[in-house]
Amino acid sequence: MPYKEMPWVRQDRLCLPDRPAIPVDSRAWFDWLAQISAFCYQPPASADRVTLRKEKRRRQYYWYAYLKSDRKLHNAYVGKTETLTAARLRQVCALLSAKARRYRVTAGKD
Repeated sequence: MPYKEMPWVRQDRLCLPDRPAIPVDSRAWFDWLAQISAFCYQPPASADRVTLRKEKRRRQYYWYAYLKSDRKLHNAYVGKTETLTAARLRQVCALLSAKARRYRVTAGKD
């Protein structure tokens, strides 16, 4: 799915065209996650935008998060669909942001 067409989650709400917003952690949220393979997430009070993708590993599906910063793609394991809570999404975004900062420092970009 092209990046521009991906669903977005902002302020812990899934925004879909022509539908009411779906709160993260709701039953509708988990039902929606079971049907899709990717979406973008922007944590509250952050400029970072993370792409989450459902990938098949060892005959099961798991979610992984990706953040591109300074032409470097950082990734992190998120978990199974039932673990994609607002708290877990914020935790993974913080981890990826920290990875990106460390990379900028070690690469001499800061």
